[in-house]
Amino acid sequence: MKKFVYSAIALSMATGVSYANNGWTTLDQEISGLSSSLTAQNAGGPKVGGWVITSVTSNSDNDELGFDLNEVRLHVTGDVSNDYSYKVSFEFDGGAATLKDAYIKWKLMDSINATMGQFYIPLLRSSTLDETKLLFLQRTLIGQLFHTLGTDGRDQGLMVGGNFEMLNWGVAVQDGGDGNTDDLAITVNVSADVMGKGAGSVEGAYGAAEGTNLSVGGFYHTQDDVTGVGDVFGIEAYFTMGAIAVAANYADLDTAGISPYDLTASYLFTEMYEAAVRYEDLDDADSTTVISVGVNRYSAGHNLKWTAQYSTVDSDNAAIEADAISVGATLAF
Repeated sequence: MKKFVYSAIALSMATGVSYANNGWTTLDQEISGLSSSLTAQNAGGPKVGGWVITSVTSNSDNDELGFDLNEVRLHVTGDVSNDYSYKVSFEFDGGAATLKDAYIKWKLMDSINATMGQFYIPLLRSSTLDETKLLFLQRTLIGQLFHTLGTDGRDQGLMVGGNFEMLNWGVAVQDGGDGNTDDLAITVNVSADVMGKGAGSVEGAYGAAEGTNLSVGGFYHTQDDVTGVGDVFGIEAYFTMGAIAVAANYADLDTAGISPYDLTASYLFTEMYEAAVRYEDLDDADSTTVISVGVNRYSAGHNLKWTAQYSTVDSDNAAIEADAISVGATLAF
């Protein structure tokens, strides 16, 4: 039986030589076409990702030492067609899942898009960048302050925006703090990539565009509702040149009566290590300031990095003064 099978295979191979030059080529083309077709179909399918950020912190002022699961995030993104995409994300805290992002984005015309659903209030970059792209384990004080608006800095509504050469803009109309009533929150955001490719989507020098880059921008936000947020505006600037990065943020909160600002500088002293220093002034009645220094080790870029940082809070209010040392790990997938 085996001899018969082997003979049949040999005979089949011999008689198929004349077909090979054309038949196998045709078959290869068909397989290649099928593979391309499947790839194109799957390219727009759901893509699952997320991140885990965890840390341990020692606070010398109250003798605390403990571990913290800073953030666990899971998101699904995808394209329904060339013009429509979506994102849904959840944060897991204490066993409960909280909806963060849930929106549809589509193309209105060349360089102009619309977004509808729940998305970031388009304020400063320090309040809207992914947590995995930060220099420190926390956002700036301004960024953290803006995350008290809506749902962790997000709100439901409609945004139209786009870009024209070096100019980027966006206008958002969202529910605001009073929900589905007549009062809406309106945000206008404008930025310009004055030099190079601009700030990009990271803090610091690691992952920034090559060469010299400078972005400047600002926003205006207003909501006349029960939250008493009132009018808020801010300006920002981001500069990178090789291994050096400098950033500055300023905000004016009319109702709160404060105008906080911050300055950040970092230096990528090897391909894997970046040192950073940040000064922040809350401009509150207690004259609160924060100085932070830190070092990042990029094991796999921003997708896997270790952060060691020291922060000291100085204030006329002794109850909030603190010195803390933290070591954290960020893993994005």
